Amino acid sequence: MTISKLCIQRAFRKSPVRVKAVTLSIAVLSISALILGGGCYRTKRSEYRLRADREAYDTIAERNTDPRWQASDYSIEMDPRSRYFDPYDPDHSPMPQDDPASHAYMQQVNGKTGWKHWEDNGVRAELENPAWRDSLGDYVDVNEEGTVKLNIDSTLQLAYVHSPALQSQLETLYLSALDVTAERFRLDTQFFGGYSARVNRNRASDSKSMTLGNDPVLQAQRRTATAGELLVGFANSFVIDFSRGTTNMAASLASFSFMQPLLRGAGRDIALEQLTLAERVLLANLRAFHQYRQGFYTQITIGELGVAGLQRGGSRTTISGFSGQGGVGGYIGLLQQLQRMRNAEDNLSLQERTLARLEAFQDIGVIDLVQVDQFRQSIENERANLLQIHDSYELSLDYYKTGTLGLPPDLSLELDDSLIRQFKLVAREATAVEDAIVQLQERVGEVSDDVGIDAIGQVLTEAVKLVGAVQQQLDDVTPDMTRMEDAAPAREQTMTKRERDVFQQDRKGLHQGLADLEKQFGKVQVEMELLQKGLSDTTRRATFDRTVIWLTDLLRLVQGATLIQARARLETVNIQTIALDAQEAFAMALDNRMDFMNGRAALVDSWRSIQLSADALQSALNVTASGGVGTAGNNASRFSGTTGNLQLGVALDAPLTRLLERNNYRQSLIDYQRSRRDFIQSHDSLYQGLRGLLRQIDQLRMDLEIQRRAVTIAIRRVDMSRAAFYAPVRPPQPGQRPAQFGPTSARDLLGALSSLLNTQNSFMGVWLNYYAARMRLDRELGIMALDPDGVWRDHSAVKEDLPGLVTSAVDTHALSLPPDLPAAWIELADRIPQIRDARASGAVTPVQTPVENRPINLNAPDDPSKGSVLTQLKGN
Repeated sequence: MTISKLCIQRAFRKSPVRVKAVTLSIAVLSISALILGGGCYRTKRSEYRLRADREAYDTIAERNTDPRWQASDYSIEMDPRSRYFDPYDPDHSPMPQDDPASHAYMQQVNGKTGWKHWEDNGVRAELENPAWRDSLGDYVDVNEEGTVKLNIDSTLQLAYVHSPALQSQLETLYLSALDVTAERFRLDTQFFGGYSARVNRNRASDSKSMTLGNDPVLQAQRRTATAGELLVGFANSFVIDFSRGTTNMAASLASFSFMQPLLRGAGRDIALEQLTLAERVLLANLRAFHQYRQGFYTQITIGELGVAGLQRGGSRTTISGFSGQGGVGGYIGLLQQLQRMRNAEDNLSLQERTLARLEAFQDIGVIDLVQVDQFRQSIENERANLLQIHDSYELSLDYYKTGTLGLPPDLSLELDDSLIRQFKLVAREATAVEDAIVQLQERVGEVSDDVGIDAIGQVLTEAVKLVGAVQQQLDDVTPDMTRMEDAAPAREQTMTKRERDVFQQDRKGLHQGLADLEKQFGKVQVEMELLQKGLSDTTRRATFDRTVIWLTDLLRLVQGATLIQARARLETVNIQTIALDAQEAFAMALDNRMDFMNGRAALVDSWRSIQLSADALQSALNVTASGGVGTAGNNASRFSGTTGNLQLGVALDAPLTRLLERNNYRQSLIDYQRSRRDFIQSHDSLYQGLRGLLRQIDQLRMDLEIQRRAVTIAIRRVDMSRAAFYAPVRPPQPGQRPAQFGPTSARDLLGALSSLLNTQNSFMGVWLNYYAARMRLDRELGIMALDPDGVWRDHSAVKEDLPGLVTSAVDTHALSLPPDLPAAWIELADRIPQIRDARASGAVTPVQTPVENRPINLNAPDDPSKGSVLTQLKGN
C-alpha cells in the first residue's frame, strides 16, 4: 500500500474501495491538468505547426499527380538565401522594433500594468535577413564590385528566391489545404475531455467539501455523411466532505444521443457540401498555381503577369482575357531601354564628330554659321534627351528590382545584352577607329604651314597605327557577312519570288562592296608606304597635303565598312513564322488553360448552390434517439441496468415561414444564370484575345520587314548626306568666294541622323514585341512548358510537336511591301539644293563614292552599263 493511499485512509477513515475511487478521481484530475496546462507549452507550439504542415502538404500531394498541373515544390518555407527569410524560431520570434509612443501602451494601459513577458524572446535589430547579400554569389554571378550579372535565367532565379508575390501565392495554396483539413475534421470523430475540482465552504455549518468531476469527462462526436450527428459521453462526479471525512456522493454516467434529419438538412448533398467545396477549391488553386508560374515567367521577362493567381475563396466564371495588344516590359523592356540609350549615345557621338568637320568648313568659308549652329543646337538637344533617357532607364531598373524581384533599389545590377546585341548595327570598335582618325585629322589641322619634317614623320607614324585598326575592322565584317548568309534560307522561306530576288541582289551587292573596300584598303596601304618612303625636305609640303587626303580616304573607307557591317547585321535579324488558325488556337486554349478548367468547376459550384438553397425550403423532420446508463448506489464504477434510459423522438417544423429561404433560393437561381452568362462571355473574351494576338503577331512580322527597309533607307541617307562634306572643295577663282555647301546640307544630315536613330529603335522594338508576343501566345494557349526551375523550356512559341502550331511560310503576296524608291530619285532629291547652288556659281558639286572617291556628275544621266547611281554605291 502506497503512502498516498495511507494518507487518504487516515484522513477519511473509509474503506479501500472508496479510497480507490477518490484516488482514481485525483489521478484523472492530475492527468487532465498536465495535458491541458502542463509545462510543455513551448514545445507544443512547434508540434502544432509541424503537424499542420504535414497534413497540409499531404493533402496537396494527393492531387499533385496529374502532369498537367503537377508542382515540383509547394513548400511555404522561405529559402534561407532570401532577403525575406526569418532566421529566428518561428514559434518564438523576437518582437520587431515598435513605435515608442505605441509601445508605452503595452507596458501600461489605462493605469494597469501590462504583460511583462512581451520581450522574453528579445527584440530583433532588423526585419530582413542579415545574410542575404552574402549568399548572392551562391546562385548568381557577382563580380568583385558586388554587381549582380543578370540574364533571363538568373533573373528568374532571383525572383524565385526573393519575390514576395510568389510567396503569397504559395501561402494561399497552403491555406487552401488547411481549409480541407478543417472540413475533413468536421466529418471525423472528434474527442473532447476535461475535469474540474471545486472547493465549497459553508461558514454557517462550518463544513468544507470538494466536488470532483465534469460533465462530460470524455466525449466523442461524429457527423455522418448523411447529415446525422452521433454524440457519446462519459461523466462522473465525486463530492467529498472534509469536515466529516466521508464521500457523500459518487456517481458516473455513460450517455449517447443521435439525430438524423430526413427532409431539410438531410442527405449527402448537404452533409458533404463544405468538404466538397474545399476539396474542389484546393484542386483549383493547385491548377492556378501552375498557371501562375507561367504568368510569373512572363512577368519577369516581358513585365506582364496575365493570370489571376490563386484565390482562397474559389475560382470564378469571370475570366479576364488578353486584350489582344501588349507591349514589352520586364527584363526585355529594360534591354530595349538600354539599347535605345546606346543608340542615342552613338547618334550624339556621330553628330559631335560631324560638328568638328563643319566648324573646319566654317573657318575656310564654305559653310555658313546658321548651319553650324543648327548642328550645335541639335547636339545640345541630344545631350538633354540622353540625360532623360538615362534617368528613365535607372528609374525603370529600380522599379523592376523592388516591384518584380523583391530586391532593394540600391542593389547594383548589370544586364546581359546578348539578346539585343544583334541590334547593335555599328560596332563600338568601328566607332573608336573613326574617332581616332578624326582626332588625328584635328591634330593635322592645327599644324602650321611651315611644318617640319619631324612633325610630318610623327603624323605618318600615328597614321600607320590606324592601318592595323582598319584591317581589324574589315576582318570583323566577314563573320557578319557569314551570319547573314546563314540566316538567308530561313528568311527566304517567308518571301515572295520578287522579294527573294531583291534580297539576293542586295546580298550580292554587299559582298561586292566589301570586296571593293578590301581593294581600296590595299591601295591605302601602298599609298602610306609611298608617303613614308618619299618624305624629305623637298617633298615635305606635298607629303603633308597628300597625308590630309589619305586620312580623308581612310575615314571614308572606315565609314564604308561600317555601313556594310550595319547592313549585314540588319539582314541577319530574323523571326520564326507562326501559322495558327484562330479557331484552332481557341480549341487548344480551352483544352489546356487551367483557369477555364477552374471556371467550368466554378460554374458547377454555382449550379450546385441551387440544390442547397432548395433544401432549405423543405420541412424540418428529424428523428432523434438518446439514452444513458448510470452507476448504482454511491459507487462511481458500478454501472447498473436499472439506471438506464432510452428516448426516441420525431421533430417536425412545418414550412409555414420560409420567406428568407425563398429569397435565398431565388438569388441562387439568378446567381447561376449570371455565372453562366459570365462564363460564355469569358469564352468570347478568350477568343477575341487570341484573334487579336494572332493578328498582332502577323502584323509585327510584316512590320519588321518594313522597318528593316526603313533602316536601310536611313543608312543610305546618312551615307549620302555625309558624302557631301567629304567631297573635294573646288578652289575659288581669283576674287571669288569659295564654293558654298547647299543651304540645307546640315539640315539634311541632321534629318538623316534622326531618321536612322528612330528607325533603329523602331526595328528593335518590333522584333522585341514579336518576341514577347510569341511568349504571350504560349501562355494564352496554356502550353507554356516550364522546367522545375521555372524556366521556359523552349524559348520559342513555335513547337513542331504541338498540333496546329508549326513553322511555315506565309504567303505575303496579298500584303506585299511597297517596292523601294529608285535610289537615284532619293539621291537626287537630297542633292538638289547643292546642284542648284553649283549651277548658279557655274560649278558642279561632285559627290564621292565611299569606296573609290570617284566624282559622280549629277548633271549627267546614269550610265546604262554601270546601272544607277545607287547600283554604283551598292552595299555602302
